[in-house]
Amino acid sequence: MHPALLLPIGLAFMLMLVGLAGAGKHTQVLELWLDRLDGPQTAAASALAPIIDCMNRVDRDTRLAYQRLVHPPMAESAPEAQTSLPAGRHARSREEFGDNSEPQARVIQNDVCAPTLTTKLAHQHPASPLIGMTAEYLASLQKISSTLGTSNQRRLFGDVLQQRIQDELSRNGEAYATVSSQLRRGLAVQDQRLRVEQRAVLEARLGQDLHWHLLNYMISARAAVDQIDDGVRTASLTPQALAKLTAAVQRANENSATFVEHIPNKNLDDEALHLWYVIRQPADAYLIALHNLLQDWLDHAPPQQLSDDYYLVTRRYDALLSYYNRPARNAF
Repeated sequence: MHPALLLPIGLAFMLMLVGLAGAGKHTQVLELWLDRLDGPQTAAASALAPIIDCMNRVDRDTRLAYQRLVHPPMAESAPEAQTSLPAGRHARSREEFGDNSEPQARVIQNDVCAPTLTTKLAHQHPASPLIGMTAEYLASLQKISSTLGTSNQRRLFGDVLQQRIQDELSRNGEAYATVSSQLRRGLAVQDQRLRVEQRAVLEARLGQDLHWHLLNYMISARAAVDQIDDGVRTASLTPQALAKLTAAVQRANENSATFVEHIPNKNLDDEALHLWYVIRQPADAYLIALHNLLQDWLDHAPPQQLSDDYYLVTRRYDALLSYYNRPARNAF
């Protein structure tokens, strides 16, 4: 047996026993101790993982449900026409935003976004601002979820009560969108730093294997969408910068494909290889969206076309991330 596999196998066995013994704060504290045995990067990532899982699995669909109530989809519009338009104008179904095989947010919210989300983080970094931000987010999530549930039934109420529900939806929805965005930005800073450190640890331990290529690609994809988003908000993005970011994503994508091509006797039961195949289509769609934005900009397309291109880039990245997250969460 390879020595590098001894610790993960031991941890898996111990965590299985912990799972049989019970769940909750004590379980998370023990898991954090086990993660620390593997290294500070693993422990830090493990502390953030429950919060990120909540945002990925519940926050996306909750935001979409709110957008659909505030901006109902236009039934007369053709599906293809709607796919490239911002959700603020034509919000449609959750299928457009990535992996739709997850249960509805309202079904898993109490488990995935439980009050114990920050237990590991509080033990590791008691002064982390993410602890307070997460608590504020969870409180806002409860409010908007209750409001959304009532709003779905508002046609059964009279005009006065309907207006009251609409006012509550607007108030709670705006507050939720604000704290959600704040928490996402805070998590992004920490997560990006950790992913780069984890990539270095992976290379030191196992070389540039498929796990490394998958992580390297996702780091490149995330860096591109984040820098594009920042450049759009600050009006500092240039075609040259966009071309460089697009090339980096394409290079990481092609390098991973080359690595897979040279794997002898491919075993599709291998989690890393399975994950690589799962994200092929969304990865290609994301790269196409990047190229389209760049080409339209170089062709001096109208501002509205560039706006739609930019939104499609962000949507394609969200879809890529959702398809990546579930098998990665289950396998690693």
